[in-house]
Amino acid sequence: MRSVLASTVPIEAIVVDNRSTDDSMDILRRDFPDENRLKIIENQENFGFAKANNIALPVAQGDYLLFLNPDCLIRPDTLSRMLTVMEQHPQTGMAGCLILNPDGSEQSGCRRAVPTPWRTFVRLTSLYRLSKYHPKLNSFIQTDTPLPTEPVEIEAISGAFMLVRRSALEKVGPLDEGYFMHCEDLDWCMRFRQAGFQILFVPDVEILHVGGVCSASRPALVEYYKHRGMVRFYRKFFRHQYPTGLMWLVMAGIGIRYCARSLAVMIGPKKKGDAADSSNTHPEPVESVEHPLPTRRAIVTGATSLIGDFLLPALLRAGFEVHAISRKPPIPATHRHIIWHRQDISNGGLAETYGAEILIHLAPLWTLPPLLDGIANDGQIKRIIAFSSTSLFTKENSGYEQEREMVSKLKKAEEDLHAYCAKRNIDWTIFRPTMVYSLGRDKNITTIARFIKRFRFFPLVGTGDGLRQPVHAEDLALACLDAIGNPKTFNKSYNLSGGEVLTYREMIYRVSVHLGIKCKIIHIPLPLMRFALGWLSNLPGYQKVTPEAANRINLDMCFDHHDATSDINFTPRRFLTN
Repeated sequence: MRSVLASTVPIEAIVVDNRSTDDSMDILRRDFPDENRLKIIENQENFGFAKANNIALPVAQGDYLLFLNPDCLIRPDTLSRMLTVMEQHPQTGMAGCLILNPDGSEQSGCRRAVPTPWRTFVRLTSLYRLSKYHPKLNSFIQTDTPLPTEPVEIEAISGAFMLVRRSALEKVGPLDEGYFMHCEDLDWCMRFRQAGFQILFVPDVEILHVGGVCSASRPALVEYYKHRGMVRFYRKFFRHQYPTGLMWLVMAGIGIRYCARSLAVMIGPKKKGDAADSSNTHPEPVESVEHPLPTRRAIVTGATSLIGDFLLPALLRAGFEVHAISRKPPIPATHRHIIWHRQDISNGGLAETYGAEILIHLAPLWTLPPLLDGIANDGQIKRIIAFSSTSLFTKENSGYEQEREMVSKLKKAEEDLHAYCAKRNIDWTIFRPTMVYSLGRDKNITTIARFIKRFRFFPLVGTGDGLRQPVHAEDLALACLDAIGNPKTFNKSYNLSGGEVLTYREMIYRVSVHLGIKCKIIHIPLPLMRFALGWLSNLPGYQKVTPEAANRINLDMCFDHHDATSDINFTPRRFLTN
């Protein structure tokens, strides 16, 4: 609401409360006691998204109406710029803008084609992956296509931000209240286009949408309403336009997707901030860091990675100005001495080195060699620290081809870095961590913790006596910081492991104790475990799980870090301790 009221154009703000159970309305009244631009409508029950928005229509006075989700942030000039576009395009009935996730990535629903039965079939069957061979296989999701450079007509925008011309709304009618939540925005887009109005996507106006905040506590119910909305949408607009067989196939696909998604939300990873993923090992917020004025510059690629959470504030404390490179930088920026650059380094070299002498590469190591020629042309970088992985050794003989290919890419990347730095007299250091964790953010221990929390048991092959040394991400960040100016680390590689050796079974027990849950260990045969992991890898959040993980449960995967202790006083913490 603060972001809306800060708009540079005259506004009235109408908040419709669907019988919320928290103290949000009390806070709103407390923080804006004398705000005459704010009107609050409190419903006596939860009417759903469409009906709640429609309730505000008789109250609204403006020639334009912005339908804005409560978990969005807009800029002071957002409305003025959008209104200018609307005035320049009188045939436009509604317009949307570029909606960003908190990590800076584009939200998939903000520009899309209408998901016709055929496009839905293509999406559900993954045929869209073959779209480069035929345009009829294009998906309705357009996130992967380049952003246009100016406003363009589009088939559908997101209900999170819909700027609507009142005269068009009066002709088309309000939102269809037959939808409780989800798909009502698609329905409205269809009806606006059927009435002859254009829908515009404005790419140079950005807002932030957290997404799913209001429904995070009831994900299974959300999935129900979402898929029920899909059925209503297809029956309403396409029942008589497509062959009965295809419609039945699409309906069956929706049913299968609903079952899969419902199962996924029960066992899948929860959103950041969930109490199940909480830990007292989260990084210190960057905003609170006390630091001297920057005297040195460093580039950090893959800056939004797990290690980056801890490394960036550590570099600030050490007096660095940090140029952070990421495909998905945070919005807004986190600190005035961290300069974020949105760039996908897998598609080319660094745009520039920003006067930095140090490059710390946290992105996958095989993305580093393509950057090196650009660095050489600039001539500024004198120090490179890069992160590889002990998977170089543990997955070398994997039965899974993709894991063997990953090992080959790691080996070649290390060799290329050695050769490049030797030729140009650059000091390098390679760190190979094993089983990195920071509970709530990693793909290793957090996956185990979520499974235990949901099912109160954990499947195990054999005795689970394989040894592990999980290493905390903050310990790796500190090792990196200590190595920057330390000549002992120049032109050397280090395996970095945790401060405690424990069996896989003990690791599971320690996680359950940390969660305060009594976990039952269930022993299952290896073939069954491989099958289960293969099935699990198809669910959202578990794509990196492979059947080969079952083979490694009873293998020792520990690595000596005494050389790092000797050279940089590397003293990692015990598992799940501060």
